Amino acid sequence: MAFHRLVRLDQLHDGFRATFRIDREDILLLQQDGRVFLIENSCPHQGFPLDRGSLRGERIICPRHGFAFHLERGDCFQAPSCRLKTYLPAYDGSYLGVEI
Repeated sequence: MAFHRLVRLDQLHDGFRATFRIDREDILLLQQDGRVFLIENSCPHQGFPLDRGSLRGERIICPRHGFAFHLERGDCFQAPSCRLKTYLPAYDGSYLGVEI
């Protein structure tokens, strides 16, 4: 695994959203209620980009069909077999990143 820098920590704030392409992975970085989440940026059901989705607590809602996914665990509330890939945040000094 290799560390990939995404943003400086001082850039983060609640409501922050950014997408990143690392190798073949499309990753969505979110900060909600002081917590950072890294998830795949496409709904596993139909591949629609989740960066356009709305947040409700610790859930992101797919704007195409309304499926809700837990930001930390990746599980879908409507279809248990449908699951988002999640990533653990990694830190290097004043940078937030991900190891892939």
